[in-house]
Amino acid sequence: MILAYAPGRPEGDLADRLELLVHLTSQGQLDDAAFAAGDPPWPSVRVLPDGSQRHGELVMLDAGWALRSVRSEDDPLWTLEGRVLRPGELVTLRRPDGEEHIFRVVNVETD
Repeated sequence: MILAYAPGRPEGDLADRLELLVHLTSQGQLDDAAFAAGDPPWPSVRVLPDGSQRHGELVMLDAGWALRSVRSEDDPLWTLEGRVLRPGELVTLRRPDGEEHIFRVVNVETD
């Protein structure tokens, strides 16, 4: 995914990416059953414009999905909202303070 919109970056940023390694249903949705049955959490990496990387993991919550940092258990969760993960679809990453970063899915690979 690439950043499509964020406060201070209304045009997005092609160099700001979010990569997830997840299981999807045939409809392109995050697979709750696979998460519950597998070895969660699912890894993520945020690649910032300066090239630095922030590693995290996607976790399922009662109210949906969230990203959490692997640096510290005290780091806040960022909620992840997106109905379908297919190229062209939008995904919202919401910080704990409510600030939203919207990403556009540009690629989905299957194994």
